[in-house]
Amino acid sequence: MGKYQETTVYSTKNLIGMGLIIAVLIGWLAIERDSYISGTPSFLGLGYILFFSCLLIWRYGVRYTYQITDQELSITSRFLWFAPTVIIPLDSIETYSNRYVKQYFKRAGMSRYLYRYSSGDGRPTRIVVFKDKDKMNAVLFKVSDQFMEKIRLKIGEGT
Repeated sequence: MGKYQETTVYSTKNLIGMGLIIAVLIGWLAIERDSYISGTPSFLGLGYILFFSCLLIWRYGVRYTYQITDQELSITSRFLWFAPTVIIPLDSIETYSNRYVKQYFKRAGMSRYLYRYSSGDGRPTRIVVFKDKDKMNAVLFKVSDQFMEKIRLKIGEGT
């Protein structure tokens, strides 16, 4: 069948939310600037602004590429010059779901969750559970129904 690939798709609603967060951070920065000028700087406030700015960049600035081939599912995170890739062999996938239900998977005893999606992506969160070194792990990502159908077909083929 070859390979199938998708990338992060940003939704307008989520980008508007990001814009509001940026506006709040700019307003907060203006307040901190005024307090610095008046002689009462708050370095803790500046630290919070830096922290939330980095968090915003991490949740919205990273672009993900999801690719499925006959042997593996790979997820590449791209930000500036960094491009780490998570590769999951299809034969190590235990289960997958079109819906992520947190309580169900917490009770299943996952060793590790990998979050590989942008908050700006409007698609639903999907989950793939796989075995790595005899431990159950899960990866959360946002892809289309068509991509999940490709996973279902690949897993069903027993590759």
